[in-house]
Amino acid sequence: MSMLGDEEGFPNMTQTEAEPESAQVPSHVSVEDVLKMEFFTPGEAREFYTSYSRLKGFAIRNSKTVKNAKGDIVRYNFVCNREGFRQKKWLDKLDRKREHKPITRCGCVAEMRIKKNHGNGKWYVSQFVDDHNHTLLPERFVRYLPSHRNMSDAEIAQMNSMRQVGISIPKIYQSFAMQVGGFNLIRFTKEDMHNEVRKQHALQSGDVNAALRFFEHAARNDERLFWRYQVAAGCRMCDIIWSDGRSQEDYEAFGDVLAFDATYGRNKYNLPVIVLSSVNHHNQTCVFAAAMVSCES
Repeated sequence: MSMLGDEEGFPNMTQTEAEPESAQVPSHVSVEDVLKMEFFTPGEAREFYTSYSRLKGFAIRNSKTVKNAKGDIVRYNFVCNREGFRQKKWLDKLDRKREHKPITRCGCVAEMRIKKNHGNGKWYVSQFVDDHNHTLLPERFVRYLPSHRNMSDAEIAQMNSMRQVGISIPKIYQSFAMQVGGFNLIRFTKEDMHNEVRKQHALQSGDVNAALRFFEHAARNDERLFWRYQVAAGCRMCDIIWSDGRSQEDYEAFGDVLAFDATYGRNKYNLPVIVLSSVNHHNQTCVFAAAMVSCES
């Protein structure tokens, strides 16, 4: 098994290989075989279960995690995406603007639990249930399930390169099919490709550029304005920090005590917003700087 990220969270686990995920798991693997397995990271365990679910005809999702007294995660649960039931409060909600999505959860009990072996630092399968109370899908439909339908960074980069020389989306899709040996082996659809293109266009001409234009205009009126940003792969802004001249003057006067506050999941970008602040001699809050970051580190 290959190592895919750290033990505290799951990376964006997308394959760069063109082969289908099911090729990673033998078709004859049994429950007993799975219970003997060990993994270096939780990400590796999730990749295995994703491949297993693709082979069997269902999709998975992350469930709850368990921490010890020190706050370290010692157990992860991966379940069938049809586990549990939709909460009644969502079914009874009256002020919805759209109709309910089809109900897919039916209380399926299939799951894989992994625990950490503190002796060798690896993760072992502590419980594996392979019983489903719903019909499993044939291979030709599995690729449309949520945990199997995605484009890797390499596939997105290849699509962008081909589009730059004038190749249309349908032709690019045919090219991917030839690479993997058939349309039934592609892990995404043409609609996913169009969605990715639309998302890139939105980033290029949307809120990010508007924010940059705002700071550029503000910098012409405030020569002390400090602002920096970082761009990740795919021309996506990942971090931005700013502090105007007044905030820096306040810091020079009242920066003896610095309060650090972060809010999580409170904006449509789902990014932590960091505010550096303190209080002045009138006991009023004064903000020294603010930032939006993509990673807590």
